[in-house]
Amino acid sequence: MDSIVFKLPAIVLMALTVGVLLEALYFLSRDHGDVDKTRVARALSIRVSLALALFVMLIAGIFVGLVQPHGL
Repeated sequence: MDSIVFKLPAIVLMALTVGVLLEALYFLSRDHGDVDKTRVARALSIRVSLALALFVMLIAGIFVGLVQPHGL
C-alpha cells in the first residue's frame, strides 16, 4: 500500500510535466506573436516547477525509505 501512495503521485507529476511540455510546444508552433507572447514562457515555468516538485518528492521518498536507491 505504501508503494502505490508514492508511485501514483509521481506518475501523475511526470504525466503533467510531459503534458505541459507538449502544451508549450503547441504554443511555440502556433503562436506567431499574435495572441499572448508569454504563453510559452508560462508553460515552461510550470514545467520546471512540476519537475522540481517531482525531484523533491523523490528525495523525500529516499529519506523516508519509500525509494531504495541502488548503485549501478
